[in-house]
Amino acid sequence: MTPKIDCHVHLAGQGTDESGCWVSPAFTRRMTYKLLRLRHRPSDAAHADAEWAAQIAQRVRGSELDYAVALGFDGVYDRAGALDPVRSQMIVPASWVFEVCRRHPELLPGPSVNPHRRDALDALEACIEGGATLIKWLPATQDIDPGDRSLGPFYRRLAETGIPVLVHSGGSENTFAEVSPDLKDLRRILFPLEEGVRIIVAHTGAPVTYARDPDQVPMLRRMMERFPHLWVDNSGISNPSRFPHLPRFARDAQLVERTLHGSDFPVPSNSFYYRRQLGARGVMALERIRNRMQRDLEIKRALGYPDEVLTRAPEVLANLDRWIPSAAVAD
Repeated sequence: MTPKIDCHVHLAGQGTDESGCWVSPAFTRRMTYKLLRLRHRPSDAAHADAEWAAQIAQRVRGSELDYAVALGFDGVYDRAGALDPVRSQMIVPASWVFEVCRRHPELLPGPSVNPHRRDALDALEACIEGGATLIKWLPATQDIDPGDRSLGPFYRRLAETGIPVLVHSGGSENTFAEVSPDLKDLRRILFPLEEGVRIIVAHTGAPVTYARDPDQVPMLRRMMERFPHLWVDNSGISNPSRFPHLPRFARDAQLVERTLHGSDFPVPSNSFYYRRQLGARGVMALERIRNRMQRDLEIKRALGYPDEVLTRAPEVLANLDRWIPSAAVAD
């Protein structure tokens, strides 16, 4: 059977287990970090990074999912290619992403490579050799300008290998601070699309309700008509920042046929917002699901997303034959 894949799950770490992960002092002062730490306090602080990866794998096993893409996170680099430790907020290096995926067969590697780093092409080649299924970007936080014309060689290599970029564009970012807010504009991804790069727009480009974001979803729909290699995921929408959009997206045939399933775990996902659509009993039944990956999946199913979104990732992700038995991918 075709595997069910969650294409949007976050690794995190503080540097235990020789992971190379790093969190900036400024980020640890953000309320989002404090709330996530409170909810996911490690039982063994000396092995917190390994424990976090193991928890993700355990949740995948406890759900109807077969795999989840574990995402890395690169830092901010100045335009000379040097790491900027002041504006960087978190680093989850590609090496740790691949190590975690070797340890846990339920996880697929989604490393992050900032294309402005001095060794970007070498770092990308290492990810290609390692079997990356996608590359993750958060432009407004990582100070990545997808429209920078100097990135042509980087994009051509992605297009040659078929590795997609999962990019947060369209709406604001809440978990991290935005260091370059203008870089989330959807028009910035036109250049890589024109270069033939597969793009997955996270959160279906949904605007944040309380941030006064312009609604770029109509633009996204027009871009999808032009570029058949433009996709979206439905991650990070059933939460306070974007919840009104999810029922509408689930009924939109054009969006649904290009949607991949994503949970955005550990970002919370709850059904309370959909009492009008699901009724009190439906909400209560969903909230009783303790595995939050499965709950997120069931919320989207209840709102009308077809199960095809769960099995569409093999059409888009790269190198799955490196991580999934060939028969499963072929089916």
